[in-house]
Amino acid sequence: MKRVIMLVTSLTASLALAMETQVLPQSTFTFDFAYLSTSLDKQWSGDGKALPLVEESRRYEPGAGLQGILRPRPQAQLDVLLIQALYGITDRLTAAVYVPIVLNSRVNTNISWEEGDYQSQLGRKYSEDDFWGWASSLGQPRVPEQWQAGVRLADIILGGRYLLPENEWMSKNHFRWAATLQVALPTGTNFDPEAAVSVGTNLWELHAAGDVEAHVSADKHFFVDEYGVYRINIGADLFYSFFRPREYTAGRGTVNPLLNNNAFFVGDKYIVDGGDWIGGTISVDAVPFLGPTRASIVSGGNLEKANALPGMLTLTVSYTRVQTFQSDWQSQSPLWDYDREKFWQPGVKNIVKATATVSLLRVGVPVQIYARYQSGDLLPGAYTRPANVFTAGVRLVAKFW
Repeated sequence: MKRVIMLVTSLTASLALAMETQVLPQSTFTFDFAYLSTSLDKQWSGDGKALPLVEESRRYEPGAGLQGILRPRPQAQLDVLLIQALYGITDRLTAAVYVPIVLNSRVNTNISWEEGDYQSQLGRKYSEDDFWGWASSLGQPRVPEQWQAGVRLADIILGGRYLLPENEWMSKNHFRWAATLQVALPTGTNFDPEAAVSVGTNLWELHAAGDVEAHVSADKHFFVDEYGVYRINIGADLFYSFFRPREYTAGRGTVNPLLNNNAFFVGDKYIVDGGDWIGGTISVDAVPFLGPTRASIVSGGNLEKANALPGMLTLTVSYTRVQTFQSDWQSQSPLWDYDREKFWQPGVKNIVKATATVSLLRVGVPVQIYARYQSGDLLPGAYTRPANVFTAGVRLVAKFW
């Protein structure tokens, strides 16, 4: 059975604001607390077919045919708390920090055994217990039904968004554009090289965002009232994600001598360059309900400013396509490198999201509540691993000076 390493698409680090170009007013804070539940149980082949995350292992008896087939069908689940803090440096420039905390990581291995050929020396076929009995005689424990880890910090991300200047035509036609830059700090962890199953928390293993990301975004408002509040917005975002090469420690088989004993031929350390991303997003925001308004502390006691605040209910759907580049594994074993690179060839991720946001700003409560569902397997991709993510969050808006 081959070593199980899980990479999970779980987080999308983007400014916690509606629309692709939204920024905060000067001296305004937003604190966003979101719970994300992520599940993953497949990977895409090059032609868009769903495959298990780990290849089956065919076991042969020397000179006596097939012992059996060991088939892992792992399912990964991550629970994440994503804390975001944003600040309006000016009316056009917003700074942000994202702190993802993985609360719990679980992998159900779901290993099954398919019997092989009749073994004359046994007088029967090999059973699953026969296989693990043989493995235990070599010091290899049976792979647990579930691997689990507690609270761990993922890579913290620093970001900034600048609302680019508009000309007269853009202002008249309610068109805005912005540039966003994100940089990750290496605060996450690598997977455990000695565990049979393990999940790391760095951005490459979470397949969440690049170590450096650059975005150019645009929004076009439709059905805009006299206060500047839109009923429909169409947004677009183009981005490039850079992933730095990462150094990993090879397993020495201290716990799993048959599964993780690869240091003697790959070297004590190896490098993984996961390959960069280039992609784009198309989004549509609809405001079916503006809601009542009242002058309050949120609007500075001004009813006209209250009427210019976001509508009470916003529904958003978006589609993101990501083109991933070829990975590059660098160890002392070219064959081992190739065996891993073949699963991370240039590929495609197709992500569909639906979000509902309830904003209470217009009635004087500086709170927004939102729920989002992200599907990574509604549309097939290639050489990527699709995760489905449910998010529930609350956003607090404050101004202290």
